[in-house]
Formats: sequence, C-alpha cells, structure tokens
Amino acid sequence: GTSALRHHVYFADDANAVAVGAAQADRGELDATVTTFAPGTLDSLATYFWRVDETVAGGDIRTGPVWSFTTYLSIDDFESYTDEEGQTIYQTWMDGLTSGENGSTVGYLEAPFAEQTIVYDANQSMPLDYNNVDSPFYSEAEREFDSAQDWTAGDAGTLVLYVRGKMKNDPEPLYVVIEDQSKKAGTVVHPDPKITTRTKWTEWAIPFSEFTNAGVNMARVKSLVIGVGDKAATEAGGKGLIFIDSILLTKP
Repeated sequence: GTSALRHHVYFADDANAVAVGAAQADRGELDATVTTFAPGTLDSLATYFWRVDETVAGGDIRTGPVWSFTTYLSIDDFESYTDEEGQTIYQTWMDGLTSGENGSTVGYLEAPFAEQTIVYDANQSMPLDYNNVDSPFYSEAEREFDSAQDWTAGDAGTLVLYVRGKMKNDPEPLYVVIEDQSKKAGTVVHPDPKITTRTKWTEWAIPFSEFTNAGVNMARVKSLVIGVGDKAATEAGGKGLIFIDSILLTKP
C-alpha cells in the first residue's frame, strides 16, 4: 500500500468475477488508512477470492493480484465449554477418570476446567492428562456424537487437529480413532514418537484414506477418540499432560 491514496476491494467466491472486477465482487473503495476488510459470515469448506487495487497520486490504478483461501469446517474448537454443570469439557469428552477404563483425565479438577492460557486459537484448549503407568497402560478421551456425522459433505477429505505437549512429559504414542455407525473403526498413530514432549503447537493433518482403508465410512462418523499410549501394551508406560485444540475438516 505504499503511496496509495485509496484501496479498491474485490471479494467473491467466483475467481473470474474478482479478476475482471465484476459488480458482484465489488466491495467498494476504502481510505488508505483502512487496512482491514471484514467479509461477513462465510460458508464452510468454500474457496473465496480477493483482490485489492491501489489508487495513487494522479489517479493511476495499480491492479492487485488475485488471492484465494479455503475455509474449514470446525468439529470442535473447544470454545463452547464452560464451568457450569452440563456444559463442561469433560461431559462431552469422556475420559478414563469417569469411565474407569483407562488412565486419562480431561480438563482440570478445579475450575476453570478448560485450558485458557496454552491455546492454539481463540480462548480455550482441551487439557488431556495421560497416565499409562498402571493397567491398561493407555489413555483415551472420546467424543461420541448424538447422530452420525457426514464428514464427506462439502468435499472434505482431511481431518486436522493441533497438539502441544510439555518438555517434562514422558514420550508416548499419540493416536486418533474414528468409529462409524456400524462400529467399523480405524486408528492412525502420529509419526513422531516424541510428539507428547513437543512444546510448540503441531498441526496434524490426517487424510480420510487413513481411515477408509480400515473400512470406516466417513459419511457416518459416530465417535472420535484421541489417545496416548499403546492399547496392546502389556507393561507400564509414561505419563504427562498434552493440549488439543481446533479439530477441523479441510479439503484435500
């Protein structure tokens, strides 16, 4: 925007309309001091195009390039949970502390139950404490959906989540399990065996094919499990605390 007097914004879901400056994409002129544009509510899993032309001294127009981005579909951003009974994070994500079936604890034992400082996006993430020292030597948090979810709608093809560990954590495998309405389940293990010790947020993108190869119907998803450890383990593992944030779907 150097030396620009005004910015002319074009924005639409039609690349050609933006490229030619069609009326349907014209969002008007903004003063040079204005450096942001709010497009309003956007559709999930949709591609949008935008361009900014600059008016400079003498009235000349510098035509900007056409840029694009694709939105995602949120599965859980962890922002809706509160400390009120019926709305807590551990009432949606079943843990081992509640079920007695494994070594996980979702959320903190005292309010605020969700993590509000170590976050990838916005204001909250899910703290997942794993303790694989005692049998059954693995830890899981499960979210079961009220009805089967069609994750293939809108041409979605990749499951994405963000994870962050702590340096003092014991290294343990991190895995995701998807189960469909017919009880077919697929498990994917993170390729980094020390992911639980990483102190920066890591994006984990999993192609749907990793689950469909195991027979999972991604158009009928019934539950999502995030686990730490090895369900086949016969001896003690480690323990620690990880954080999960921004579980979403994207196009391949």
